[in-house]
Amino acid sequence: MKRFLSLFIALCSVAAAGAQSAEFFKNIDPYYYLEIYRPYPSEMASNVTPAPKGYEPFYISHLGRHGSRYNILVHQYEKPLEVFGAAHEAGELTETGERFYAEWRKIAAEAKDRYGDLSELGFAEHRGIAHRMYESYPEVFSTKGGRHCRVNCKSTVVPRCILSMSAFTQELVRLSPGIDVSMEASAANAKFLAAYAGLNLVNDKAKPLSDSIRRANMPDASRFLDNLFRKGSRVREEMIGDAGDFMYDMYLGNAILGKEGKTLDYLFTEDELCELWKASNLRRYILTGPSKIFLDAILAGAKEMVRNVIAHADKAIATGDEQATLRFAHDVTMIPFVTMMGIPCGSLITDDYSTVCANWQCSVVTPMASNVQLIFFRNKAGDILVKVLFCEREQRLVEAVGEPVNGCYYRWADLRKFLESQL
Repeated sequence: MKRFLSLFIALCSVAAAGAQSAEFFKNIDPYYYLEIYRPYPSEMASNVTPAPKGYEPFYISHLGRHGSRYNILVHQYEKPLEVFGAAHEAGELTETGERFYAEWRKIAAEAKDRYGDLSELGFAEHRGIAHRMYESYPEVFSTKGGRHCRVNCKSTVVPRCILSMSAFTQELVRLSPGIDVSMEASAANAKFLAAYAGLNLVNDKAKPLSDSIRRANMPDASRFLDNLFRKGSRVREEMIGDAGDFMYDMYLGNAILGKEGKTLDYLFTEDELCELWKASNLRRYILTGPSKIFLDAILAGAKEMVRNVIAHADKAIATGDEQATLRFAHDVTMIPFVTMMGIPCGSLITDDYSTVCANWQCSVVTPMASNVQLIFFRNKAGDILVKVLFCEREQRLVEAVGEPVNGCYYRWADLRKFLESQL
């Protein structure tokens, strides 16, 4: 107990993990404040570095998060409707408050009974990723001359993951109708796609701690509420409850709207968005990221994913029976896997929480439809190289993996050894 109290005191003094400005974070990610709800950053796709001479792609191993979705939390739609509806009837809303209430009614009506569902943008994100994968590596998916191409797809049982898998594979089949696609959404896949035992084990400590840290580092909500409610509002006094929590829920409600032409950014100042994000980003890092305090539990589930990646790769190399393995899961699957793969944006393991927000951004580590792709190449001598992509951008992995052969191409033997050491 003393350990957690000391940690909490230390974290509360961090002042939301440093004094960096909104401009600082915009330079890293212009949509940083959209948090884990940031739509897929397709602009991150980069030019392809040619493979060393004589090497051809033959197998792809993939893990992707589901695409953009509606908010899961019903109360984040219903609470503003209730509060602003009552204030509207009482004539207690400012002009800005009335504008928000009119817009939110439309947003909530569209989302009704779609809570957590994949949105149209989510479908488009996965179709786009599949399309670019095919265009970049047509040799892998070719069925010319009777060549057999088998694509093995696994998903969690959550509908938004199943539909993400469906959107992805439909695009591949459209581009290469002869490929053999198998799809499965089963609890049997939970061992590696939804291995949350470690998370659940520490959740009773991590969640209260992370929520306390978030609350301790929240900006003052007075200006925010003054902009929405008239002075002396009875509804504001009686129905809102904790002003900081109310502001935070509305911040998350704004973030999940993403870049679909819907935005409520006018509710917040740039400084408020920055401070809200820093408090929330630190909360995410403690709760599901590679924070030292809960590191072993957080990474435990990802070990099964690593084992699955190694096993399928070994089989593909040995038998050629599988040309692509596609997996569809969630942010809490993606975050520790990115860490274990040695991908730099997710590899910060620290207990110096003042450094977190400048070096670990949840909007970068796991935006909607975020994905890791391992592209395997082989030459006639049977030597195998691997290129790792994160959100379709080539990665120079952490030093522990070893030196790449050429730019971003690593020997599979070196990467495999590193991954086994992670277990």
